[in-house]
Amino acid sequence: MSQFPSVPRNGSVDAENWTSAVDYVNRVNWLFETYDLEGMIGSFLPDARVYHFHGSLNGEGDIRRFLTDDYPYLIPGVSRNATNHVVDRDEDGVAVRYQNVLIRHAWPQQAVGLQAGQVLESDSLPAIWLYSPMLDRLRLTDDGWKIAERYIGGSMMNKQLSLPDTARTAVEGFLPAPGTPLSI
Repeated sequence: MSQFPSVPRNGSVDAENWTSAVDYVNRVNWLFETYDLEGMIGSFLPDARVYHFHGSLNGEGDIRRFLTDDYPYLIPGVSRNATNHVVDRDEDGVAVRYQNVLIRHAWPQQAVGLQAGQVLESDSLPAIWLYSPMLDRLRLTDDGWKIAERYIGGSMMNKQLSLPDTARTAVEGFLPAPGTPLSI
């Protein structure tokens, strides 16, 4: 897909589907933020396709490998904020377009303190690290919405907030422990 489809001026999705689809996108963002690996993988259909600036993924095996090996540098100290949701009918489901803004609120080493409920200070954080337009094509299953296709459009990254080493081994010790909720 070279560009996202145009947005109709008026939507035709009923309020229940609109709110449940937006809620689903926001919940999936939380699964990513807390690095709930099985929850992230389970939010996609088994044959889902993902078009990411790192490349294309096809099915659960590709998605699992990507989220396990390539994606972890996008987790510690980063929040995901989906804004400006537009929900339209899409074949046998809905298409949710939104802007995903990743905010670096801590460096990976500081993220552990935040996860423990500490209050930290910085002269430069939090700050917007990454902006991406998104399109999730959702299908309703017996378990609720699932992502059939995810498109991440042209993205802008603040290189001053990027990590020098994006290998999983560089951030592994700073990832949230599986099943551990963030402190409130």
